[in-house]
Amino acid sequence: MSELVSKQEVMSEVYNYFKYDEKMALLVGDMGFAVLDDFFDNYSNRTFNVGICEQATISMAGGMYLAGLKPLVYSQVPFLVMRAYEQIRYDLNEHNMNIKLIGVGANNYFDKLGRSHCMDEDDITMMSIFKNFLLLAPNKDNLKKQIKQMFKHNGPVYLRCR
Repeated sequence: MSELVSKQEVMSEVYNYFKYDEKMALLVGDMGFAVLDDFFDNYSNRTFNVGICEQATISMAGGMYLAGLKPLVYSQVPFLVMRAYEQIRYDLNEHNMNIKLIGVGANNYFDKLGRSHCMDEDDITMMSIFKNFLLLAPNKDNLKKQIKQMFKHNGPVYLRCR
């Protein structure tokens, strides 16, 4: 299996969709600013640094979806999956909400920041429990295909990258 692509590669490809769809909104968990500069600089009206509040971010994404928007949530894997697990289960999975979660730092990419920033591959196990979620882990060979698949899927998606 090929190595996961970087968050920069994923978000560059996501940007190609985001810039043409005014209903897309990006919620960011107080990180990724060098990676997300184009989003913040060019679409500040629909790109939000929501801070360190993953549970609330998932519920906010749910509300945005119910209001007719297409939310994307971008955060580090352990914070996105572990801290917001209950909200992902009830808000997104149980209601089959078309919300895209982008988990960055998969496979202990942020190990220098300590165990709190690492999950090994436990995020895959945890997210695979949800019957309505599509799980994606793009590599260099299938990045464009998987990003397209993410946006075509009419339901929640969890995409993981380095």
